[in-house]
Amino acid sequence: MPSLEAIADLIVDLHLVGGVVINGLLLYAIRRFSRPLMGTYKYLLAAFVSFDGFLSIAHAVTNPSVVIADTVFCVVTDPVLFGQNRRLTAAYCSFYAVPFTLMNIHFLYRFWSIRFPHLIELFSSKKFISQIAAILSGGFIVWYLVCVNVLSGGENEPGTARVRNEYARRYGKTLRDGWVLADFSEEDGQRMQAIASMIVFDCVMILSFTMAVTLATLTYKFIAKADKLSSQAVALQYKLLTTVCAQTFVPLVFVYIPYMAANHSAFLGLPAYSIDRACMQLTVCFPVWDAIIIIGLIKDYREGLISIIRPTAQIGQVETTWQTAEVSAIPLASI
Repeated sequence: MPSLEAIADLIVDLHLVGGVVINGLLLYAIRRFSRPLMGTYKYLLAAFVSFDGFLSIAHAVTNPSVVIADTVFCVVTDPVLFGQNRRLTAAYCSFYAVPFTLMNIHFLYRFWSIRFPHLIELFSSKKFISQIAAILSGGFIVWYLVCVNVLSGGENEPGTARVRNEYARRYGKTLRDGWVLADFSEEDGQRMQAIASMIVFDCVMILSFTMAVTLATLTYKFIAKADKLSSQAVALQYKLLTTVCAQTFVPLVFVYIPYMAANHSAFLGLPAYSIDRACMQLTVCFPVWDAIIIIGLIKDYREGLISIIRPTAQIGQVETTWQTAEVSAIPLASI
């Protein structure tokens, strides 16, 4: 009978493959089956889905793990094709700054679409898209610099030695490089840097989710008051808002709560209780279930993908329905 660790590894591998395959299928569905009422929002959705697929590939390439050794929190990568490298680990950790920003851009789009529909045209502007790209890149760069310059951990420091010993005990491998760590030990002189980094990361996450909740609440409020929208447009607005909220719930459960639990366990000096082992196993689930939720909630994509497997004559009927809905709805760009 396979061990629990073997079963967990199999689940991780299945999610890695699923993250690439399912997000690839969803990306095709967005391109092929998005109704005209989706407007430019389909491009934002495609960007999120593409990055989810990229995260699965990045996880497979870097082979990351979280290690807690007493009061030291550490992320380690051990790539199969590349040598251990702390900059690669810092880059992997920094990739997760991007979903924060994309999440709030999605909520902002949904809020503008119902409250300030004339502003949606900005998402068709190359200048505005470049500004969004600059914000996404800026968030990644800031996190990367913090990881490299503040959380790198010297080779001969006591915290690094504890992580190496724990990594060797757990995986039977020698850790020569590839770590990004926060040492909360009083005696090691790294505590204030580690605490400062933890506070910054916590504030970013809390502010991001606060902004998301605020925009979601305001969007729901204005959808309920939208008496000039057709029933089809209102239904689509509710559906897209629900989808964005669900997309926010997935990384919260699979990424940010496990990270905060592991990091704060080290900070408080609490027993890890395998939280560190589960942290990356949960993280790898995020891209897959994010895509599954989108497919499950957006009927057009769900039925479109089913039609690929089971072609029917209903596709033409669906397209006709879309065209009928478009006539009675508000301008396409505002969706």
